Amino acid sequence: MEKLKESVLKMNNNLVRIIAYEQSNSFYYRLINNNIYFKDLIKTKDYYILTISIDEFNGLNKRYKCKIIRYYGINFIIDILNKHRYMFISLMISLLLLYLLSNTIFNISINSSDNNIIKILNKSLEDNDISIYKRKKNYNELEKIKGKILDDNRDKLEWLEIKSKGCNYVVDVTPRIKKEIELSSEDFTNIIASKDGKILFITSNSGTILKDRNDYVKKGEVLISGKIYKDDKVIYKVKSEGKVYAEVWYTVKVTIPYDYVEYTEYDKTINRYYLDIFGNEFTILGKYNGTNVMKEKQLIIDKPYLPFKLYKETIKKYKYNKYYLTEQEAYNEALKRSDNNIQKMLNDDEYIISKKVLKKETFSSKIKIEVFYKVYENIGIASKIIEEE
Repeated sequence: MEKLKESVLKMNNNLVRIIAYEQSNSFYYRLINNNIYFKDLIKTKDYYILTISIDEFNGLNKRYKCKIIRYYGINFIIDILNKHRYMFISLMISLLLLYLLSNTIFNISINSSDNNIIKILNKSLEDNDISIYKRKKNYNELEKIKGKILDDNRDKLEWLEIKSKGCNYVVDVTPRIKKEIELSSEDFTNIIASKDGKILFITSNSGTILKDRNDYVKKGEVLISGKIYKDDKVIYKVKSEGKVYAEVWYTVKVTIPYDYVEYTEYDKTINRYYLDIFGNEFTILGKYNGTNVMKEKQLIIDKPYLPFKLYKETIKKYKYNKYYLTEQEAYNEALKRSDNNIQKMLNDDEYIISKKVLKKETFSSKIKIEVFYKVYENIGIASKIIEEE
């Protein structure tokens, strides 16, 4: 009896709670006489309730009217799954479909009014496996694709951003503004000033130079003419070629706080799906605990007949640096950023001639400066000669 008891206790997965609809004591004596281990016996006027192994239950059920009222161990889980299998299957299919749909591209919007740019981006995105009904890309993949598209279209695109909003991609683009207008070899052109400035250097391979060094010019003035004159008459026209470098002026305003946080690229993005049941959150997929994150929540399922809401939470883990600057350090940082703003606009053969701080304002939490720049810059651009009647 003791060995049987020990073996049954080791096999809790085979235990069941039963009710036996028997009034006589013969049921109890049968348990004793047949060495059937049982526990938690409850006897009433009309029935017995006890816990035994499922194998012993099968034997008793042939002689007495019995019924299982509870399973234990793994059989309890199996019984729950069997009773609610259709609900669990539906839930799993729904979650699978939800996962697939939420990671599928349903729309791509390009914010540009230039049809040529739109065609270029549509082709580039498709070549990089970004199109409707394809799988959404993660952040690192999008960054690589964005860099590749910019490298492949350096002469047409200045800046590009691909943002994921739900199941949609929004593409923001800035076309590259060329300093020289593309013209056919048959076009006759002047070289004109693209902005106001003071000429420091001017040279011409073809055309007639109209301005001298140290001349002040206005935007739109002709600097090198494509018309060749003789005795004040135009004898023929050419496509002007040359370079005009001038002193150009800019004013830059920069504000720097003494204490600030600068966020850099983030390590990874995690998509977390969770159920909200009466204000309590239960994570289904993508559990993450950590700091230095930015979260964006999206409601996926909210039906009045369901006792829960399903949410998708996009978790972005950022790297960041905290800065605590003195007044002098903030001033130096403002000058540095001001210089960077100018340098971004310049080519390799252009540079800052000089700068002067026009205004410096200090406050309890920040510093503001206004800087005047003189810049050595190529201001000559081609302009087609328009014939006058």
